[in-house]
Amino acid sequence: MYMHFFKPLSRRQMQLLCASLCLGLLLCTAGQVLCWGRTQLQIGQALCADTLRLHIRAQSNSVADQSTKLRVRDAVLECMARCPAQSEPEARAWAAENLLTFQLAAQHALAAQGLHTPVQVQLVNMYFAKRQYPGGSLPAGRYDALRITLGSGKGRNWW
Repeated sequence: MYMHFFKPLSRRQMQLLCASLCLGLLLCTAGQVLCWGRTQLQIGQALCADTLRLHIRAQSNSVADQSTKLRVRDAVLECMARCPAQSEPEARAWAAENLLTFQLAAQHALAAQGLHTPVQVQLVNMYFAKRQYPGGSLPAGRYDALRITLGSGKGRNWW
């Protein structure tokens, strides 16, 4: 013997049930998106707080000045490779102690090209746009940075 335990839903009841299910799904999705966004923000803030960036400003946007900037970058990165720091505060302290070393490396790279452009080296805290690298990316935000200015430093930072 076959018995009906449930009464079929009316069209209006079916519409309300579907609307309720859609609303529930929407709320769950919104909650997940908010949690993901908060996590991304926290990761970005942690990276900003734990990363010492390198920022080199060329004399101008000319191809020659931008090429020179890349040679200076390579010389400075060679110096930075000797950094024994295990954290951003240690790296910042080490960089502060070695500002003259970075300046000499930059001047040596310039002199190798026959240039005697003034070089200014300083530690700053500045805003960087999001940057994609082959091994990952760094989010936009304020970072501590080793800034090297070549000459007037009017060139755009292309990398």
